[in-house]
Amino acid sequence: MSKKLKFNQYFSVKKKDLDKVGLFNISLVADVPLFIDPFHLFYSKKKKYRELHDHIIKYLVFLKENSVSFSGQKLPTRIIDSYYRFPEVEQNWFGFSFVGNKGRGLGKKFANALNDNFVELFNDFGSGKQTHHLEKITLITDRVGKDTISDFTTNLILDYLATETEKFTKKHIDKNRAREFTIKRAEFDFDTHVWKPKRYTLPAFNGDYVLLTPKDLLTKEKIWINRDDLVRDFANIPAAIPDNVLRQQLSAYFNQKLREYEKTRLNKKTNKPEGYHTQETKKKAVMDTLRQFRQAIDVYIKLKEQKGDQAEKISLEYVASTEAFLENQFTRFAESIDTSLTPPTSYEEALDRAKYFKECVELHDNYLNLYVGDEPADEDWIQRMFWLVWYGSLSDLNRDPKNGLGMPDFTASQGKKDKTLIEFKLAKSKSLEDNILNQLKKYKEVNKTNNGIWVIVFFKLEEKEKIEKVLKKNNLENDQNFILVDARKDNKIAASKIKS
Repeated sequence: MSKKLKFNQYFSVKKKDLDKVGLFNISLVADVPLFIDPFHLFYSKKKKYRELHDHIIKYLVFLKENSVSFSGQKLPTRIIDSYYRFPEVEQNWFGFSFVGNKGRGLGKKFANALNDNFVELFNDFGSGKQTHHLEKITLITDRVGKDTISDFTTNLILDYLATETEKFTKKHIDKNRAREFTIKRAEFDFDTHVWKPKRYTLPAFNGDYVLLTPKDLLTKEKIWINRDDLVRDFANIPAAIPDNVLRQQLSAYFNQKLREYEKTRLNKKTNKPEGYHTQETKKKAVMDTLRQFRQAIDVYIKLKEQKGDQAEKISLEYVASTEAFLENQFTRFAESIDTSLTPPTSYEEALDRAKYFKECVELHDNYLNLYVGDEPADEDWIQRMFWLVWYGSLSDLNRDPKNGLGMPDFTASQGKKDKTLIEFKLAKSKSLEDNILNQLKKYKEVNKTNNGIWVIVFFKLEEKEKIEKVLKKNNLENDQNFILVDARKDNKIAASKIKS
C-alpha cells in the first residue's frame, strides 16, 4: 500500500485541476462507495448527458426487440454474452470492494431477468410518448441494486468516460505515466449489432488503465428511481392516476393483496387475534399490484421526474461528503499508521492489528478522523480505516467473505488451517448483545474455525457503559477477544495540544 492513496497523489496532478473539470479524485487503494445514477443523465441540463441517456434507451430497445423476437424462449448463450452481459468496469474505482477494485459484473441472473421482464412485462418499452428509463425495467426484479444499474450504465457510456479521461490525461499527466489502451467493448454499432473496440491514451496503474468519472453523475445511498422509495411512497400513486376507474381498480387490488399477505398475532391487551403488516408483506402486495397495473410504474417515475432537482441536490451532498472524508479523515488516518507489524499466526496478528487500531484511535489523535463534523462516521468508513492497519500483513485479509450462511466483516487467514474472524460493531447498535452472544459463534461454525475477535467502537460515555455492562453480564469482561476502541472526543487532549 503506497502512501499515495489518491489519483492526484499517484499521478502528481493538482486536485484543483480535477475540480475544474468536475472529475472525482478516486482512491487507488480500494473502491469508493459511490455509483453512477442514470437519472442524472436524463435530468441534466447538459446536452451530452441527455444524448447519453437516449443512447442507453436505444440500446435497451434493441435488447427488447431481441427478447420479443424469441417469443419467451430461452435466449442462446451467444446472444446473452454478446448483448445482455457486461463486466464490471473496475477501472473507475467505484463500488463495494474494501481491498482493490474487483467486482462481479453483470452475470447471467441479471441478463435473464432483463430478458424475462422485456417478454413478460415491458414488451412495449420504448414506445409511446412517455420518457423511458433503464430503472423501470429493474424495479420489480429481485437482487438488482444500485451497483448493478451503475455497472450497466457505466458500460453503455464507457466511450464518454474514456474520452473525458483521455482529455485530462493528455493535458495534465506525464507521458511516462500514461499509455495507449484498447477497450474491447467501447462503442456499439446499431447497424451491424457489434461491439467495437477503440484505443485511448489513459493513465496507467499496475498494468491497467484508470477511468475518471464526473462528480455530477454520482450518488451514494441509492439511485433516484428505486424500489425502496416505490414501496414506501406507493400510497401517493393512486392519487396521481388521472383515470378514476383505473385508480379505484388499483386501490381495490392492492387492498386485496394486503389481506392475502396479512399476518396474525395475539393482542396482549384484548387477548384476541389481530391482523398486522410488515415491510415485507407490504412489499409483496405492492409488487403484485405493479405486475397487474404496470401503468402505476410510469406514474411513480413521473412523480420522481418532477422532483429531479432534489435528486441533484441530494447526490451532490452525498458526493461532497464522501469526497471530503476520503480527502481528509481517511487519508490522514492512512498517513499516520506504522507499516511494520508482522506477527506469525492469523489470530495473533488479528489481535495485534486490532490493538494497534485501538492505539491509533485513542493515542495518536486519530479519533478526530472518525467524525464528520460532530457526528461519528458510519461503520463502512471505520472498517475501511481498520483495513489500512493491515498493510504488510502476512495474512490474507478478506472483507465480507461469502462462506454460506457465515459472512463475518473480515477473515484473516494463513492457509486453510489458520483462520481468524474479525467482527466489527458500533457500541450504539441496538442488537449489540444478541450479536455478541450469537453472531460470531455461528460464523465460526460455518467457517470452521475457533478463532474470532470483536472490535467494538464507542463514541459516548453511555455507549462505553453499555458495552461494559453487556460484557460483565455475560462474564466476558476479561476476554481478550473483545477490543474496545474509545473514539470519544470529550475525554481526550489532542497530542498536538499537550505542553511538555
